[in-house]
Formats: sequence, C-alpha cells, structure tokens
Amino acid sequence: MSRFRILEHTADIGFEAFGSTPAEVFENSARALAELIADPKTVRPAEGISIEVQGDGLPDLLVNWLSEILFRHDAEQRLFCDFKVESLDDRAVSGIAWGEKFDPARHQTNLMVKAITYHQLSLQKTADGWRARVYVDI
Repeated sequence: MSRFRILEHTADIGFEAFGSTPAEVFENSARALAELIADPKTVRPAEGISIEVQGDGLPDLLVNWLSEILFRHDAEQRLFCDFKVESLDDRAVSGIAWGEKFDPARHQTNLMVKAITYHQLSLQKTADGWRARVYVDI
C-alpha cells in the first residue's frame, strides 16, 4: 500500500494519505504536507519537536495537526522529514515531528502552503485500512 498520493486542484493542491490505523494516516498526511513544502530527502531528523492539538473528532484533529505542523514551519522556519503519533483519540492527538531549521544552501523548497482547508476533507475506514483526503491552499 502506498503512503500517499498527490491530488492537484486549481488554487489548491491535495493529497490522499493511507494507513492501517488513523494514527498512521495522521503520520502519512504530515509526510505528504512536508513533501509539498520541500524535498524531505534533503531534511535531516536533527531535532524532534512535540506537536499536540485538540479537536472535535478525527477529521477536525487531522486539520489541526497539519495546521500546527504548518505553523511550526512558518513561524520557526523548520522543515520536517518524519512524524510519529504517540497518542490519538477523538479529542486530542500528540506526537513528534523530526526535522531541522531551513538552510537555503541545502534545502530546495517546493510550494508555499498557506493553509490546511476543510474543502472536501475526508477521513474514512476502507477495506484496506484508513484513507484521508486533504486539500491545502497554495
């Protein structure tokens, strides 16, 4: 099973993320977001930072999780390459995002992601596990 697939849309771009559990879908959604922003192969897992958000159900939590990762990218000039969800229920998610500070000499950026949207947002159980569809403003 693939981890994620990029979906193009006019002023937005989206992705589908897959996993055997909701936690894996959250991790793979974060990996897809990281790849939209920069080539994760050039990012070292030099530092792990804690990501904790609350929400009202899994879809809302997914948007809040990705929004916090995007905020850390924007506010702290960080790029990420890997993610681990440590706990997840229908009210809160916490995990670790690994990466490093942006270095223009080493990192090639891809897209400027402005926001995570609720447009066509879905998170559902499938015959193969779980799948999320997320669109972001670019």
